Amino acid sequence: MRTLVTILALVGSYALHAQNTIWSHAIGNWRNGPVVYITPLIETTEAFTTPQLIERFKKEFLELKDMTDLDVLRFGTTEEGEESRRTLKAKYGIRKLEVVLLEPPALSKDH
Repeated sequence: MRTLVTILALVGSYALHAQNTIWSHAIGNWRNGPVVYITPLIETTEAFTTPQLIERFKKEFLELKDMTDLDVLRFGTTEEGEESRRTLKAKYGIRKLEVVLLEPPALSKDH
């Protein structure tokens, strides 16, 4: 019985740490603009919470630094994420809001 409990505990702890890779992008000023910002996809895992991802996006993209109207979306594949970016750009364009598709931050010369 003790062995069974130990095995279950080990398997359970492994399952908690085994997180799937996902992709995410952020969208800023999404309610009313005037300029809607959409970040490129980033690779992450299911372990990261929305506040953690928002913090990461704000650090990586200066345009989002002081933004309060910011949300993140998560996707199982890069194709789903890229389709979301295209759809959102079209959706906000119909509402006559300017949409800026942000580019990945440039790597510094040290990298």
